[in-house]
Amino acid sequence: MRILLIEPPFARFMGFYRFFFPFSLASLAAYLKKDGHQILIYDADHNGKPANMTSTKLLNVFPKYIDGIKNLHHPIWQEVENVIKDFNPDLIGITYLSTKTGSVKNIVNISKRLYPQVPIVLGGAHASVLFKSSLEQSQADFVVLGEGEKTFSELIQKIQSGNTDFENIPGLAFKSAQGKIITTPHRELLKDLDSLPFPDRDSLYRLETYRPDDLSMIMTSRGCPYNCAFCSSIWERRARDRSILNIVAEIEYLIERFKTKNIYFKDDTFTLSRKRIFEFCNTLEQKNIQVDWECLTRIELIDKELIMRMRRAGMVYLKIGIESGSQRLLDAANKNVTISEIKKGAAILNKLGQKWSAFFMIGYPDETETEIHMSHKLIEEIRPTYVSMSTLVPYPGCQYYYELKDLGVLNKNTNWNLYDPFSIYANVNQVIDKKRFQTLVYETMKFIDDYNLHSGEKSPKISRIKETANNYERKE
Repeated sequence: MRILLIEPPFARFMGFYRFFFPFSLASLAAYLKKDGHQILIYDADHNGKPANMTSTKLLNVFPKYIDGIKNLHHPIWQEVENVIKDFNPDLIGITYLSTKTGSVKNIVNISKRLYPQVPIVLGGAHASVLFKSSLEQSQADFVVLGEGEKTFSELIQKIQSGNTDFENIPGLAFKSAQGKIITTPHRELLKDLDSLPFPDRDSLYRLETYRPDDLSMIMTSRGCPYNCAFCSSIWERRARDRSILNIVAEIEYLIERFKTKNIYFKDDTFTLSRKRIFEFCNTLEQKNIQVDWECLTRIELIDKELIMRMRRAGMVYLKIGIESGSQRLLDAANKNVTISEIKKGAAILNKLGQKWSAFFMIGYPDETETEIHMSHKLIEEIRPTYVSMSTLVPYPGCQYYYELKDLGVLNKNTNWNLYDPFSIYANVNQVIDKKRFQTLVYETMKFIDDYNLHSGEKSPKISRIKETANNYERKE
């Protein structure tokens, strides 16, 4: 079959360069290719020209996305239509981020207008949780629930054979011939991640427009044992690891195939196991692999010995979720870390001269103005190399989503297009006056921009403007 996998546009409307490639689609593509299908991955959010965007500027340009999804004559939608027509697909798969609701619906409508009989499959965290509304409010035919490789593959096999007995496929939601939404039993997660092929970067539309480092994302595990209230995940609260040799083989492949010099590890918490990290670093050195890399971890999981070991093996940058300067909010968010631990970890990093980013959020449901300023104060005290600030988004599936749904703040009429880390139009704070909160968001983002301009430094190997891009990847 000819299968078109689409990443809907969002940041591109705002002139922002979305670093990296659509990782989940590339993982699906690699899995489907082994069955002989012809795959095209179309990242409609890929902008060929990198642009530096401050946090404040992102707030100001966000309305361009809202205008873009309303303007069906926008050049991006014309491009989407042309790509779909040129590829002439037998099946279309679309990954669904909550903020991209309008883009998803536009792509579904364009696809159905061009090819009414071509099945459309949605996937991703938003569709997995809100599968009923995702199907009812669009012309899509199926939703793959959760981890998608096996479910999507089995669905394609059924469609290809003309068999409509979809109820025997675990992990699926679909519309029956009578329009009823049917869901099948839960599918167990893959046990052996080494059995998966490396993500298929070669099937990217206009591959030549990606830089080597845009293709450098690697995931060495799936899942996270922590239970942060703002995190929505399609995986269970546990981590499944790839073997060290399998990870290193992918690094060697990227260096050979794309001349990659910098690796970004996408894992939710890369340093969960000290033993595994030391084994990884030892293997890199034994194989004499010279590559710089960065990863995301937790402040209480680092120490001097670990940092120095990773640095000797090529680690140049760490990204750490701090989230708030209020212990009360950290506890409410199930962050399971103390302000004391944060200060201790930051002191270690700074003493070693380790370059690192700190992620913070503003707009917790019951955050006070005083607590917002507590975050400002903590930033000035722990002195990260760079700070990435975002507004809290209660993505479907996270604890805050269900709490706010119970309060009636979120409902079936929620306009998910407005819910973005750089939007002031749909905050969920229930304590601060709406207009005052918007002012505080602007003041906070200005504070962050000033901090990064005067106190932050660029990583010597990896561009600072990736930091803002990562905000769009890490929360859902």
